[in-house]
Amino acid sequence: MSSSNRLYFVPLYCSLLWLHPQMLCAEPAAPVDQEDKPAEKEKAGFTVTEKTRDRELDADEDPMAREQSDLVEKLRDVIVKPDELRAYGSVRIRYRETDADSFWGDGGSRFGISGRAQFKPKYWLLGRVEAGINLLDTADLVFNRGDRPPGSKIGDEIFQRLLYLGIETPDINVTAGKNWSTYYRVSSFTDRFQGTGASASGTFNAGTDGGYTGTGRADRVIQTRGMISLLKRASVLKPLNLNFQVQHGRPIPTVPDKNYKTTIGLSSVLETDQGVALGFAYNHANIDSDDLPDLNAVGIDGDATAAIIGARWYGDDWYLGTVLARLKNHENTDQAIFFDGTGWELYAQYNLHKQWWAVGGWNKLRPDGSETQAGAYNIDYGVIGLRYSFQGFRQMIFANVRLESSTLQDSTELGNVYTIGVRWDLP
Repeated sequence: MSSSNRLYFVPLYCSLLWLHPQMLCAEPAAPVDQEDKPAEKEKAGFTVTEKTRDRELDADEDPMAREQSDLVEKLRDVIVKPDELRAYGSVRIRYRETDADSFWGDGGSRFGISGRAQFKPKYWLLGRVEAGINLLDTADLVFNRGDRPPGSKIGDEIFQRLLYLGIETPDINVTAGKNWSTYYRVSSFTDRFQGTGASASGTFNAGTDGGYTGTGRADRVIQTRGMISLLKRASVLKPLNLNFQVQHGRPIPTVPDKNYKTTIGLSSVLETDQGVALGFAYNHANIDSDDLPDLNAVGIDGDATAAIIGARWYGDDWYLGTVLARLKNHENTDQAIFFDGTGWELYAQYNLHKQWWAVGGWNKLRPDGSETQAGAYNIDYGVIGLRYSFQGFRQMIFANVRLESSTLQDSTELGNVYTIGVRWDLP
């Protein structure tokens, strides 16, 4: 391993040292019947409150993450909950100032309908359809990856974000359609900036929402998510989260008339009641060897792979998350040249006073030194910001500055970006 690559492991290693020693050597707790006594779960020590847990689940873009967590934490309440069909929406608008221009833009506004119906004890049918709305037609798409799916462009007013059906139990669910990926179970640890971020994890790769390659909102995917109880008497550990998905025949981003063969993704997240989580994910998109001679012209010399490890820890007044990704033939430059590289992301927030929060972090993605086709391209920026939360992550106003050290493939240096915006979820 080169000295430059070793440096990427330092931030993650330092974050892991923050793990509270109780998590590693906690004595087994008395058995807890989660189904019959969910409210009696011990809240001693550094165990986070239910309010804090709900706040962090609201920050996750993947709605199934919350549903699956509720099955673990509040199984009894979920079982007696009546069937539901729920409409929802989110308005997200922002104003940007750059060294070249200033403009209003849409920040991922959406509306949708989700449904859930129990057809036998502890078995539910579920489904969701979610559409994005381009409220303001501007070049804002350039600054926030993943707002729109592959193939969409500036000017598209309504587009598909999610569309899936499935079966759910307390231990496992199976879905088919367009859904948040298994990879996102880990990369979501740092996808919390408003109006920027998620540039270095490989989630929204090659200028898409990660649908084709399967690391963001995966297209035409069959997916399973399971929960496995490892130590039933050790209440500090939540059930192990295991996820698997498969796709086939999706287009290679930015490459006309070329498709991936079979694509698989898997991930695992281990979490504790103290707000600590460790995760690993891997995504592998197979490429037909007969296509490689043509694909070499855009930098692709093999299968597209993305591997990521991540850690997060949060409390009532703070959150810290970091991920480290190794990407091959997965990301490309501003001139659509693919490369191998390593990415690192960091996100942190701290409650300053009442509803005021400070946020900060970094995104850094650098091609390997041998990737000469990528030229001078690299992603390297910090973010500092402030938000006022009317209701957690659901309703807020925010301001941030993106401090740029990034360069395009032709060595053009990017300037700082200043953003103010609003997010308002309904209901």
